[in-house]
Amino acid sequence: MSLVPLFVHRSATRRYSLRLRNICLPALAFVLLATLLTWTGAAAACNFILKFGSTGTGPGQFLLPRGIAVDSAGNVFVPDQNTRFQKFDSSGVFVAQFGIPGDVPGGFVSPWKAATDSAGNVYVSDSFTNRVQKFNSGGVFQMSLGGTGTGSGQFIGGTAGIAVDSAGNIYVADPGNHRVQKFSPAGAFVAAWGGMGTGNGQFSGPIGMAVDASDNIYVADTGNHRIQKFTSSGVFLTKWGTNGTGNGQFDTPMGLAVDPTTGNVYVADMVNNRIQKFSSTGVFIDSCGIAGTGDGEFGSPHDVAVDASGNLYVAEGGNERVQKFGAAAPSPVANAGTDQTVECAGATTPVSLNGTTSTPGSGTINSYSWKEGATTLGTGATLNVSLPAGSHTITLTVTDTGGGSDTDDVIVNIVDTTAPLITVNAPNPLTVECHTTFTDPGATASDGCAGSVVVNASGSVDVDTPGTYTINYSATDGSHTANASRTVYVVDTTPPVISCPADIVVTLPPNSMVTSMAVNYPAVTATDSCSTSVTVGSSPASGSVFPVGTTTVNASATDGAGNTSSCSFTVTVRYNFAGFFSPINNLPVVNTVNAGRAIPVKFSLSGNKGLNIFAPDSPASGPITCNSSDPAADLQDTETAGDSSLSYSAGSDQYNYVWKTSASWAGTCRQLVVQLNDGSIHRANFKFK
Repeated sequence: MSLVPLFVHRSATRRYSLRLRNICLPALAFVLLATLLTWTGAAAACNFILKFGSTGTGPGQFLLPRGIAVDSAGNVFVPDQNTRFQKFDSSGVFVAQFGIPGDVPGGFVSPWKAATDSAGNVYVSDSFTNRVQKFNSGGVFQMSLGGTGTGSGQFIGGTAGIAVDSAGNIYVADPGNHRVQKFSPAGAFVAAWGGMGTGNGQFSGPIGMAVDASDNIYVADTGNHRIQKFTSSGVFLTKWGTNGTGNGQFDTPMGLAVDPTTGNVYVADMVNNRIQKFSSTGVFIDSCGIAGTGDGEFGSPHDVAVDASGNLYVAEGGNERVQKFGAAAPSPVANAGTDQTVECAGATTPVSLNGTTSTPGSGTINSYSWKEGATTLGTGATLNVSLPAGSHTITLTVTDTGGGSDTDDVIVNIVDTTAPLITVNAPNPLTVECHTTFTDPGATASDGCAGSVVVNASGSVDVDTPGTYTINYSATDGSHTANASRTVYVVDTTPPVISCPADIVVTLPPNSMVTSMAVNYPAVTATDSCSTSVTVGSSPASGSVFPVGTTTVNASATDGAGNTSSCSFTVTVRYNFAGFFSPINNLPVVNTVNAGRAIPVKFSLSGNKGLNIFAPDSPASGPITCNSSDPAADLQDTETAGDSSLSYSAGSDQYNYVWKTSASWAGTCRQLVVQLNDGSIHRANFKFK
């Protein structure tokens, strides 16, 4: 007879059922079920710390949790039948959940056991899909291994317990094939050992798996009600356990874990509703738990995990929760910090109390309470309080999750030992421009206990004479006197305030061939607060000849102290451009024309200015949106398309730019942009047929 995975599910009437795959076990199922419901053997007391979870589908709730694992950071991972596994911190606080329904990468049908490796990766088996999936610590799917069958790397009855050794090799219990399979860190099959039977190295539905610090492998031989130990190569080392309820006996051991520090082995003895503890060689040490729903009681414990501190986490399928246990530990040690002497800051003085260096005896510190005598000041590892002058004895009381508590005192003395503090307002030294108004910003003074204190000032500043001046301040709280001073520099460092005229735009004389002209512009002016003599200059000077386009005029002003300021403006000389001539209609009219034709673009600059009148890369065109509401006019005077060209006719005083269009523009609208080298831009819109 072989044993395959046993699933215990709790309904509203707390019914239990056996889920048997590929093999029928009615007799064994009846015996196990009857034992589960009636066994009430006594066990040693559990050092209960906390519990978390309840029946349901929400975060932190479970549906038949059958596996559990803890990583090196103390995070707890629990698969359940909500087709997911959940992540909790060491206090049972829900962190995240991972997985989706279905036999897909990152998905589950019936997640079973879990394991972690030294890198924090999580491995989860699936009793339905016969595979193991690997996730990183954030729940991101990495890979999967396994499949259904009897060959190497295949499983029957579900992939069950998982263990990962120090080299990253993965060991998986194969209950239907009664063996253990070993895979490389990449998921490649390496070896398998076992077979159906009761001899050394043989199995009957193995389920639980664990590995110790020496990479020895422990297997919960569930159907044979025993534990077997092997080397990482599958060489049999030892075994222990028989069917029963006594110490060292088992009834359907479903999970096990090895303490990474001590090497002790913990076994989830499911039907006996207890956890048993053994040495690494199988010597019985202790047991924990009885059937029930209370703290330290179990309803079908399916799996157990041990963290780096030796705390136990037990996944209960029947009670659908996780319990955490720890060994007895000393009481916490409260540390309220070193005694403090704090300078008085008024009627009351802010003081920071710090108990963060307190240490727990068991679990974690879950309560910090601060009192002065019978008066409660507040709670928390750190606390900010305000105290009057004098001596205060403050008591910190801490408790931990193991139930221990401790107290410590800190003495806080609020004293007044210093003179008032003078604060000189505004910058110090202070620089003042000559011939300006100076008002002393003054100073303020405060005392730890007296509060604000009057400040007396002496000294003056002559703002009409550059130099260095000192203003002295003094303040007293009655027994302590403070002094401070301000240095004031009267200087002439400000450059003149220069003012340039606005930018100037002029147009070339009409009916001429000139491309430059003399331009007179308003004078540049400047003023200075300290100097009556300011020299102003500009280049090019007013009256200079400016070419077509935009020229920048740079101006400067210098005062008697050599301070200089500058400004600039532009002089733009423009052509006489009066718009496009027929056949082109100016904006906003849209010119309608056949695509592929050459369009004469005619305009005048009031005289021949030569053919070098376009700015670089001009003329140019680009697509625009066709708008049916724009006025339109057919353009008739077009030419056969050739190369675009520019010419000038003296008789008509017109430039003619022949714009070559493309037949591919049919059905589109474009804008012709003509930019002249005087900086002006002229546009016309076209619709191509």
